[in-house]
Amino acid sequence: MIWLVRLMTFVLFLTISGAVGLAFLFERASRGPLDAQFLTPWIERNASVQLAGGSVSVGATRIALQPGQQGAFLLLSDVQASGGAVSEPLNMAEVALQLSLPDALLGRLRITRLDIDGFRLAVRRETSGRIGYSITPAATQPGLSAADAVPGWGDMAEASSALPAGGGEMAIGQLALNRLRESLTDGDGLLSLFQEVRIGGAELIFDDAVTDQRVVVHDATLSFGTDRRAVEVSVAGLIEAGSSFSAGTLTVTTPLDPGADVALALTLTDFAFADAAAYLPSTLHADERTQGVDLRLEASLQSNGRLARFEAKQFPQGALGEARATFQPEPEMSFSGRRRIGGAGGWTLNLQAPVIDFASEPVFREYLSETFSFAGDVGGSVKMEVAEDGRLLRLDFATLIAPGALTIPDLYTQPVALDAGRFEGSLTPEGLSFSRFELAPIVNGRTLPLRGFDFDLKRGPEDQQAIRLGFDNDWPLRPADILALWPNVGDDAGRQWFADNIADGLTRQQALSLSLTTQGQSVRVDDLRAAIAFTGGRVNVTEGLGQAVNVTGRVEIDNGLYQMTLTGGRLGAIDGADNSVTLDLREPDRGTLAFEGDFTGAIRESLGYLSGADLGLETLREALPLSQISGTYSATGELRASLAQPAAFNPEFDFRVELENAVVSDFLGGMDLSADFLPMRVGPDRIATVGSVRLGNIAAEATSNLLLENGGVQALKVNATFAGTIADAASLLGPIPDYIKGAATGELTYTQTLTGQRVLEVSSTLNRADINLAPLPYFKPAGQPASAEAVVLLNERGLESIKRFSLDGPALSLTGEITMKDGGQEFDRAELQNLIVGDSRIGRLSVVNQPEFMTIALEDGQLDGRPLIEAILGGQGKRNANIITGETEARAGGLNDKPWIVSVAGIRRFVVPGGKALNDITLQATVDKGAVLQFDLSATAPPHLPGRAPGLGNLRASMTPRASGFYRLAFESDDAGSLFSTLGLTSDIRGGRIAVVAESALPLPKGGWLGRMELSDFSILQAPVMVQLLSVASLTGILELASGSGLQFVSLGSNFTYGNSALYLDDLRMIGPSVGLTGEGSVDFGGRRFEVEGNVTPFNLLSEFAGSLPIIGGVLTGTDGGGVFSAGYRIDGTFDAPEVTVNPFQALTPGVYRQWFQDIFNN
Repeated sequence: MIWLVRLMTFVLFLTISGAVGLAFLFERASRGPLDAQFLTPWIERNASVQLAGGSVSVGATRIALQPGQQGAFLLLSDVQASGGAVSEPLNMAEVALQLSLPDALLGRLRITRLDIDGFRLAVRRETSGRIGYSITPAATQPGLSAADAVPGWGDMAEASSALPAGGGEMAIGQLALNRLRESLTDGDGLLSLFQEVRIGGAELIFDDAVTDQRVVVHDATLSFGTDRRAVEVSVAGLIEAGSSFSAGTLTVTTPLDPGADVALALTLTDFAFADAAAYLPSTLHADERTQGVDLRLEASLQSNGRLARFEAKQFPQGALGEARATFQPEPEMSFSGRRRIGGAGGWTLNLQAPVIDFASEPVFREYLSETFSFAGDVGGSVKMEVAEDGRLLRLDFATLIAPGALTIPDLYTQPVALDAGRFEGSLTPEGLSFSRFELAPIVNGRTLPLRGFDFDLKRGPEDQQAIRLGFDNDWPLRPADILALWPNVGDDAGRQWFADNIADGLTRQQALSLSLTTQGQSVRVDDLRAAIAFTGGRVNVTEGLGQAVNVTGRVEIDNGLYQMTLTGGRLGAIDGADNSVTLDLREPDRGTLAFEGDFTGAIRESLGYLSGADLGLETLREALPLSQISGTYSATGELRASLAQPAAFNPEFDFRVELENAVVSDFLGGMDLSADFLPMRVGPDRIATVGSVRLGNIAAEATSNLLLENGGVQALKVNATFAGTIADAASLLGPIPDYIKGAATGELTYTQTLTGQRVLEVSSTLNRADINLAPLPYFKPAGQPASAEAVVLLNERGLESIKRFSLDGPALSLTGEITMKDGGQEFDRAELQNLIVGDSRIGRLSVVNQPEFMTIALEDGQLDGRPLIEAILGGQGKRNANIITGETEARAGGLNDKPWIVSVAGIRRFVVPGGKALNDITLQATVDKGAVLQFDLSATAPPHLPGRAPGLGNLRASMTPRASGFYRLAFESDDAGSLFSTLGLTSDIRGGRIAVVAESALPLPKGGWLGRMELSDFSILQAPVMVQLLSVASLTGILELASGSGLQFVSLGSNFTYGNSALYLDDLRMIGPSVGLTGEGSVDFGGRRFEVEGNVTPFNLLSEFAGSLPIIGGVLTGTDGGGVFSAGYRIDGTFDAPEVTVNPFQALTPGVYRQWFQDIFNN
């Protein structure tokens, strides 16, 4: 600035020399410039004095007056200076001075304006802080090299003989600025003479060795002015700095107060901040701002030359060129800064930008990139506190975000798309905090409404960072949306659980509070809390339980504790309402699941679901016939289970269940267990029910207990009182319902053990039941008391065996067991002991189902065989007749569906029809489909008369099959009279030996029997028919024998046919000492009628003798087998009242005439 003072001094003395002639010249000068050469010597002399021994020459002097401008111009041409302070000649083409006429009229000389054209000013700052300068006319410019090489008015160092203590840049700058101020503020100094100085067409060069920078102002116009308070220097021109060529204006205002700062104002167009980076705080990263912009800069320099504050406004290129007085463009970015006093020093910086690309702003990149970055435009303000050494002390920001992608590396591994956002907060070395954190993220193509967030980041030692994130909003989100918003850097347990288990749903409200610590790649979740309200959810509860669907409610997460309050949902086959589900994953190896609430569903599907859910209830599948269960239930209760594998503890649960329309198909022996309504209590130790059930059609009041231990089924026990019919329990009782029919009441206990054994214990009252043990002679009608007990073993398919059963009633007692085979589907064996059935007393009865036949063994005791014989006789020839139960048809697959092999031994007494009995029965028989195919019988008939010889009464009978369905029947006895009496045929025969042989007439069952019977050595005593016959025949002597000691017969022989309960006799011959008989006809046992005719012959021995004579024997005895003297007879009528007739013309008639008279008699 000293050169400027000297220049003004020189010009001052030039003007004083012309002051005397001013008044004279005013009038003429007002009409145009006048030659004022007379002032030239005076001006040269006084100006040379100011150059300290130099010389000044002026080529021409003119004067011009400008009315209205309150002044006059002195125009000096071809001004040269040399010597003295001018090291080399200085040539100034033209200098214009404007004088203040008011001051001149008052006797004061004041220059209001000084114009100089064509100067070059060069300034250089050395690395030591020294500043050198030179001034040369523009015409002498050899180039723009070092300023010290340019001749001028000297060096600033020449003006200072000594420096203040401390030296350096601050001392030099402070001294120069203060000396300038002293010269300007001196009352008699230059400041009192000058108002404005202008240098036009100049070139300004500033070389800075400290920063290795050069600034050149081409075609500069430099203006200097003062108002006694401050000096203002303004430079306008084309400013070259680095790569920038910018048209601009620089204004420097220096207050005259020694303690005040120098103010700078700079306006540039198409300027790159990078070209001024050396003079701006490094915090602004001006070196990276290479794009040309329009710029306005205001700054203040301290008296020591240091920058104290600045404010820069950046405009789009060309915006300032279009500016108008009434319209000023808005800056696209503003920078301001103020030097901090005390502490760490440095700067307080502010950055404001309506719109700026975040990635292109280096301030954001340096201080925020480790915390977050953004691909897109942002707007707002940033305030930074930066220490002198470049450390960031504090950064406050208030930012608006346009659509783009936000990256928060401590939270997300991928950018988050945003439609809008708003951040307000602070960043310090200790961390990052937000007072306002609002985002409108774009999640899966949807823009979510802007909502508030909380975000804090605290920095710790060794690069640790503590992050807290929180938000609360009502966005409608799908699980994928929530995962997109959920921080995923650490992939915390909560996020993992959510990703693995929340399959679907729509949230209505969500809140998240997350605190985590990061260090390098390590992330630790310190606190996680979340609350989510949702509808239509699908949640994976556990691997075994699967998904809960249609879930509506709220889930709250507290550091691994997940609590869900559900207004509705479905878990597997279970529908829930007003439920609470708690997952405790705070200890990963000891996770637990707990839920409580109200549940409904289908019984089978729910039990199947729970037993397969890996909750420790797997044995329910084995204990309960799940495939056979149907019905619905409603329940309320709670459950707690271990999620560890293997489970850390057994499930704990308590449910109060109400079953409706429940059915267990084929529960007991093929019978369904059902209940319209049944309460149930389910716990870890037992499952219990009490209520009304139906077992098949049997009504019962039942209590059941399913005992559990360590998750396994120990036993199932059902107690019931029942009422129903025997037929309703047919599948449980095997063949028993074939014998017992009607109603039964009683109690039953069903037990299923851990080993799978199923036991049914039944105690029943049969007072209202019929007991018909046919073919055994027992029948108890309803109304008489009876009872039964049984222990039944069951399997999965039904009856396995009747381990023990007993039946008691009037004249009835039996005990035994029945076993089944093929899984209970087929009868295997029955063993009965000590049977008392009517008059039968059997020590042992055994029935065994062999692969091809059945075996029946009766041993020890007495047997009433009348029903058995009647069944055999009635069923003989009838296929599928059931001789065991008396049914008319044998059941397919029943006991009579295959051949029976019957073995009877040790039966001491066998009662036959008529009430009499055979003794010591031994029988082997084969029966097939109700028909006797073969038998072999031996027995003893009791003596008919006292005194019978020992060893008599033996009976042997047999039937054997022949080819092609024919059979042979034979029996014999050595006491025919006793046999006939025992069998109830007749009691009129004494003694005798009998043999009968018969063949079936046709293959059974089509025909009857053809045979022959022979009886010998017997007598007939008081036979009513015989007595009546002899009486009608008037055989008095013989009649007396028949009525007394009896008629003796040597033999009886006859052919016969038997069928349809009728005996047909053919060629019957009875031969005795006193009488003989012949006959033929039928005896209808079914109709109990006789129809027999023949001849009766007295004196039978004589007739035999005559019949043996040749030729005449046939004439005497006849062809009918009668004797010499015979009578024809006919017996016709019932067994009780037979009608006997004798032909009187045949009586004592020789045989040759008897047939003739017989024909007449018959007619």
